[in-house]
Amino acid sequence: MSVWEIPPEPVTGRIVRPYTMTGGRSGIEIPAIALEAMVSATPEGMRMRPRFKWESAEIIAHSRRETAVIELAALMEVPVGVIRVLVTDLRERGAVTIIDPPAEMGSGAEGYTDLLQKVLDGIKSL
Repeated sequence: MSVWEIPPEPVTGRIVRPYTMTGGRSGIEIPAIALEAMVSATPEGMRMRPRFKWESAEIIAHSRRETAVIELAALMEVPVGVIRVLVTDLRERGAVTIIDPPAEMGSGAEGYTDLLQKVLDGIKSL
């Protein structure tokens, strides 16, 4: 390589496309899981962990303690939709449980608006 050539940048990050992780499923066919829903690995899931693909095994590992869906997406650096599909698959196999957010948080856009208003009120009171 001459001094004038730019060296190639090393490959970093994920090289597997998100749709590959979910088998091409987008998640619209499953019931919505709230971003703040907590995922918890079951004892059976911990025993079965070595049998799962990397992404599912990582979800189980991160869910030894209750972990929010949105946090799993951030930790694993994958879209939330992918996490929702994988978590649903894991729940169907008995590897994790999903704990819905408390009812007082509401649901849909209205519930998030209420939550955001409470956060804003708390910040203003500081």
